[in-house]
Amino acid sequence: MNDKILHFVAGFLLSMTGIVFTPFLLLGFIFAFGKEWYDGYTKTGVVEINDIVATLLGAILAVIIILIINI
Repeated sequence: MNDKILHFVAGFLLSMTGIVFTPFLLLGFIFAFGKEWYDGYTKTGVVEINDIVATLLGAILAVIIILIINI
């Protein structure tokens, strides 16, 4: 599976946990930057801006869905 799709899905699923507890909406956003920071800090991966964007897009979609459900 494409790496960007995995980032999108991770951001989406993490932020969807906000259905259970609203502050969890932030998990996808935190993960977007945290994972790339970890890759750069430990030198175990490559820091890619497109990975951050893909994760953020998944998190944003989750937030939009949750906001629509709660209206």
